[in-house]
Amino acid sequence: MNYISRKYFFALFVIGILDSPLNSQEIQFSKEEKKEIIAEFSEYLSIPNVSDDVKGIKKNLNFLTNYLTPLGFGVNTWKVNDTPYLFADLNVGAEKTLLIYLQLDALEADKSNWEQPDPFLPVLKIADNNHWVDVRISDQPIDSLVLFARGASDSKGPTYSLMYALKYLKKNELSSKVNIKIIGDTEEEKGSKNLNSLLDMKSTELKADALLILDGTRSLADIPTLTFGARGIATINLTVYGAPSELHSGQYSGISPNPWYLMNQLIGSMVGENEQVLIEGFDTYKESLAELNYFSSLKLGSFKQLESRLESKLYSDRLHPQQVYQHPSLILRGIFSNSDVIKTRIPTEVTAEFELRLTPETPPDRQFNIIKKHIEKQGFLILEDSPTNKDRQEYLKLLSIKTTTGSEAFRTPIDSKFGDWLENGIKYGLGETEVLKLNTTGGSQPIGKFIKALKIEGIALRIPNPDAQIHAANENIRLKNLFDGISSLIGILTQSDDF
Repeated sequence: MNYISRKYFFALFVIGILDSPLNSQEIQFSKEEKKEIIAEFSEYLSIPNVSDDVKGIKKNLNFLTNYLTPLGFGVNTWKVNDTPYLFADLNVGAEKTLLIYLQLDALEADKSNWEQPDPFLPVLKIADNNHWVDVRISDQPIDSLVLFARGASDSKGPTYSLMYALKYLKKNELSSKVNIKIIGDTEEEKGSKNLNSLLDMKSTELKADALLILDGTRSLADIPTLTFGARGIATINLTVYGAPSELHSGQYSGISPNPWYLMNQLIGSMVGENEQVLIEGFDTYKESLAELNYFSSLKLGSFKQLESRLESKLYSDRLHPQQVYQHPSLILRGIFSNSDVIKTRIPTEVTAEFELRLTPETPPDRQFNIIKKHIEKQGFLILEDSPTNKDRQEYLKLLSIKTTTGSEAFRTPIDSKFGDWLENGIKYGLGETEVLKLNTTGGSQPIGKFIKALKIEGIALRIPNPDAQIHAANENIRLKNLFDGISSLIGILTQSDDF
């Protein structure tokens, strides 16, 4: 097993460059620089950063503080309800200030599902006949290698890309053309529940002209990608009730309402074939002709490519995935009863948990109300809590609702000047490459309120490969993507601040 030693050190190969915007030929990393990147990144990956690991999170913050301070940043740790946030600030006297959002935590990793002993000890591999084989740096061209570790793509890869880009500027006596502020979120995987409070406390310090989000994977085509929005998220739990105590199924089936059947019928009225939402008014968005032309022009890869990657048949009659993300969705997470084993009993209650993905046109309260109206049309009495005996005696269909809200949806205009500036910066770093500009992503990012409160535009630069196994076992990042991310950020920061 080839583990990357955290003790490796490689000298920088410094190229003399004037303090001016770069061109693509100047951002070429030598083999020794690439080895240095791998060694530093591996050291960073080897520090566990699971959200609830207080000591691990502190070590990650220390690593970043020690990295940024010699680069001229003022670095602070802000706390909200004991949750730490990294804030770093570099004022170069520029007219514009760029705020950069980083996710600093990761999900837990079940070692038993990983093809390496420890998910936090990174391993270099290469594909060989549809299998991953451990390799040494010297065995293969570096760009073809893949680094496996928890957090490699979500989101230490993007975070480290920024760190090394800043180090590159310092080593090569280059200056950023924008003032830089960095906010590092240590509870993104837990819903970033304190981020809004942080904004209320530190709105002056966080003031900026635009927000760059370093999060998410590239499209299936695996080309440089900018995403101009993200869906919001909320949950709604529906609980239907039967008799106040469990009943013998043989004696009472067909006599006393079975919550399993009630729930099944309700869900069937809400979601139809191919998971189309049937609730009236749930989704009223209609694409313009320009939007339809935009979707048809995107080079995201074909459905066949996606089916091959997922090893699963897809709904071939559905919209293009990118067009689906324009719309709200209703996703069934699970159904469970108050009995934890299957037995010859009719349960007293059954709960279905739904996830709602939201758009700017469909905020959570709107969707909750529309779902409630639909449930009432199905003949249910909606309760604030569990039913009383009187309720059970008077009504056959009883239901209670519990809701939670998470991050807000946002969508920056795809023709924004900030987006053009980022695209030009990527081309500074990578050459005249194609840059894919996507209107939104299917997932959620916890910075919708930042964009609204600070009155700025927010756009995500997506660095990792699309098959990075984010949130799953054997998470990875292709080294070519990591190098591209660094080059892109160098190009972005060293162009003029015309946005």
